[in-house]
Amino acid sequence: MLLIGIGLLLAIIYKSLEWIWLRENFQRNRRHFLSIENFLLLIFTYIILLVGFGFIYTLIEASGTSIIIESGNKVEPPFFHIMGTGMYFSGVTLFSLGYGDVVPIGIGRGFAMVEALIGYLLPAAFVMRSVIDFEGSFFKERG
Repeated sequence: MLLIGIGLLLAIIYKSLEWIWLRENFQRNRRHFLSIENFLLLIFTYIILLVGFGFIYTLIEASGTSIIIESGNKVEPPFFHIMGTGMYFSGVTLFSLGYGDVVPIGIGRGFAMVEALIGYLLPAAFVMRSVIDFEGSFFKERG
């Protein structure tokens, strides 16, 4: 059941990002190098990833498998405390802050590594997409 939940969350994350990044009718202002649409695209992408991974951490932790240690102690119920800690840990990992107050253990380390890698690559992908969009519109206008 846990694996089904994790798989479902990963599918939701993937489809949400695919819908935002690859949607044909998404109106991007290509005349400006940095547009409000591209900025909102980045913000929505970060929110989807943060909440998605936060729910994965919450789901695993709430199922009884400890993957996060908070200030040296196992994260304990109530559920909203587990969810808050999962979301906080997701944000700290995605943005590569690494305060050290919440630490992954076991399989949580693998999820944290994947999330951190995405957090590192996302700004580069955003800049690359902005340059490609701007360059394409620049050459299209010049003929």
